[in-house]
Amino acid sequence: MPEANVLYAVTAVVVLGLVAWVLVVLKTAKEPWARAVPQAAARSDDAPLEKEALPPSSSGEADATSEATAVVVAKKEADEADAEAKAEDDEKTDDEKEDAKA
Repeated sequence: MPEANVLYAVTAVVVLGLVAWVLVVLKTAKEPWARAVPQAAARSDDAPLEKEALPPSSSGEADATSEATAVVVAKKEADEADAEAKAEDDEKTDDEKEDAKA
């Protein structure tokens, strides 16, 4: 079967060509991790951004996007309402608290 030997030779040439191509591509690849981080474009007003003005996903934290979910927002609102109620209760005088109990 001489045609089988030809197929082996052609396959070997193709595989060697692919290996050589991969090596050349890897050797000439630019390494983005070796470059310095590009500076942000200057804004016209050059005012620093406030952390509250940024959306939750831009803070750089891994779980920052979870702060904007409906469940978390509702929980924060409930916690704020509880804190306000506690603050109002703390502001009452002792006499008012006794009158409320009676």
